[in-house]
Amino acid sequence: MNAEQLRYKMKNLDALLPDRSVTNPEEFHALYSKLRDLIEDTNYNIDIVDMYTALHCALEDFDMYE
Repeated sequence: MNAEQLRYKMKNLDALLPDRSVTNPEEFHALYSKLRDLIEDTNYNIDIVDMYTALHCALEDFDMYE
């Protein structure tokens, strides 16, 4: 998979897994804003793989794949 394929899949996750999207538009925007601030405030270089791997590890901690 290349970066563009990953981008497409991630952009369309709500359509690919409609039963897993549980936030309303306001909650989603708040979550998006928190993640954007987190990325902006990080004092070292990160890229897409770092972000998705860290997110995956955090989701595993909360058993969110079940």
